[in-house]
Amino acid sequence: MKKQILAAGAAVGFVLTSLAPSALAETPITLNAGAAHWYFSSDRDLQDMNTPWVGLEWAFSDAWAAEISFAQDDANNENFPGTDTEVTLANLGMKYYGGSYIVDEAASIAQGTRLRPYAVVGAGYFSMDPNRAGGEKEEDTTINAGLGVRWMLTSRFSASLDARTIYNVDKSNNDTIAYLGLNYYLGNVSPAPVAQSTACADGDGDGVCDEFDACLNTPPNTRVDSTGCPLPVAQVASIKLKVNFAFDSSTVQEKYFTDLGELAKFLKRFDQVDVSIDGYTDSVGDATYNQGLSQRRAQAVVDMLVKTYGIAPSRLKAVGFGESNPVASNDSAEGRAENRRVMASLEVEYEE
Repeated sequence: MKKQILAAGAAVGFVLTSLAPSALAETPITLNAGAAHWYFSSDRDLQDMNTPWVGLEWAFSDAWAAEISFAQDDANNENFPGTDTEVTLANLGMKYYGGSYIVDEAASIAQGTRLRPYAVVGAGYFSMDPNRAGGEKEEDTTINAGLGVRWMLTSRFSASLDARTIYNVDKSNNDTIAYLGLNYYLGNVSPAPVAQSTACADGDGDGVCDEFDACLNTPPNTRVDSTGCPLPVAQVASIKLKVNFAFDSSTVQEKYFTDLGELAKFLKRFDQVDVSIDGYTDSVGDATYNQGLSQRRAQAVVDMLVKTYGIAPSRLKAVGFGESNPVASNDSAEGRAENRRVMASLEVEYEE
């Protein structure tokens, strides 16, 4: 007669075995099991009885939970002595809890004094199946409501007691059932982490506490490292070179020696930088000849930087562009003079 309740109990045991190790996953499920006592309506002709029950809750929040429960056992039939009737009740309902699962382990919960009162409402299925020849099974719809309390023995394990009125919609009568149970909760039971205050004395306002600040009194808006000291400031250094040439000449004129010396100093300061020396001509003459002339002009500047100022040849590259990229019109003598040139441009970012 009790095969259903045994099967349900085995199912709850399987769920407990499989889910309990994952309690840290904070699954909001409560596993319930225990004993109940029936107080039957007088028109049922059944003796009051004890019955095992099992249940499951799913918490939607710290206060609300959906519940499903199942109870089944045999009650003695007063009209047919020596026979009994299998009574089954399955409920689906909602619980509203006072108090909270979120507790302080060192406070009242650790002392076993934490109570969580609750109210429950629901609907269910009720059946009576006489275990005698000629007995007819009755199946009814019920609604129920009740009050209870949950005694939190630990942050997860508790005992519960509640009483409920079971109203039979089809027969318009009332039964009463009292549930005594043990409960195991798999949800979150720890308070949320409390944000630690980061307030500290910071006299220069650089975001580093004075007690850890190795460079106090840095100026406002100064970028600092984790020790409060100024970070290197990015600087940009640049230089441009323009050397003009006489018509059909690749000889560097003396007036440009100072400019070449400044470029050499720049290259020695930033000794990881390479540079392209670009040569050009005006448009007078054959284009092929002008291409070669522009290359010779660029090479003349490279040779002076290497031989006179000691710059490594590997850092310099001479490139002739011929008549291309004029900076002035070739229609005038002044414009053509501007176009007969060698140019170099460098920009370097560094930190101080």
